[in-house]
Amino acid sequence: MIDNELNTLIGKILRIDIRERDAPLYGRLIEVTPFWITIERKDGRHRIISKARITGIEPVRDQC
Repeated sequence: MIDNELNTLIGKILRIDIRERDAPLYGRLIEVTPFWITIERKDGRHRIISKARITGIEPVRDQC
């Protein structure tokens, strides 16, 4: 996805599939930078994910 598409998802809860990880990550997208995205997990922790490792990303439920 290009940054403009990702920026439209800020504030949404996403399912993120990551290379080398069997289970997807879920979290609210809070920041998009040129090389990383930052999500907030359900417990409030922030996780920074390299865009190069993302194989799929989509909003959960009816948040499109």
